[in-house]
Amino acid sequence: MRIEPWIQQLDLETPAAKTLNQLAAALPPERHFRITLFGSAPLQIGIEPSLLSADVDVFCDDDDLAEWVEKAGLARASHRPAIEVTSELNFRTSPRWQGRSQSFTFRNCTFIVPHPIDILIAKLSRLDEKDVDAFRAVIKKTGHPTEQELVHELKLAIDLFRPGFNEEVVNDVAGNCRRLWPLIFGREIDPQREIVAPALAQLRRGYGNNGPDHKQRLRDVSGDSPP
Repeated sequence: MRIEPWIQQLDLETPAAKTLNQLAAALPPERHFRITLFGSAPLQIGIEPSLLSADVDVFCDDDDLAEWVEKAGLARASHRPAIEVTSELNFRTSPRWQGRSQSFTFRNCTFIVPHPIDILIAKLSRLDEKDVDAFRAVIKKTGHPTEQELVHELKLAIDLFRPGFNEEVVNDVAGNCRRLWPLIFGREIDPQREIVAPALAQLRRGYGNNGPDHKQRLRDVSGDSPP
């Protein structure tokens, strides 16, 4: 299944885009910055301008970007929406995301806008009420993702269902799918049976009989492995 683009035109007059324009104006003009957006800002710019957020979440390979954000007065303490510079590790989504992103340019900055389905998949790690609202807004505006599309993409992002390494940070994607499905698609879902097990079966077929122990991987993903 190929996921088509859902965004017809990026709205660069939204609060998030205007803040990014301010950032580009403050960055050193002799350097080129490639900055990726995630969280709600890409949905505000690409899908629904009413999806407001206090922060514009970004990551970048340049280690000094956070310092430039502070100097520009665009950090959380002094600006709304604020620019929150974080790590690419915080964007937990499909491994396919880079191949279907869009971009826009302000001055010497290229801003990467991931596909909305990758933004929504990333929201399943936390799924606050505003994240559920984001699903509703995107579906209302675009008709996507359909249930079939979301299940297909989650099968391809199977490692998101593994328990987090840090016991203090619980990323219960399976549990959040169980919460989301009745609210968005009107039915209950069993993520282990409908997403995880079919994805691992597909891996097994790809490896033939010489592949890894997928029963053990299923236990790993579900968190049932012995200590």
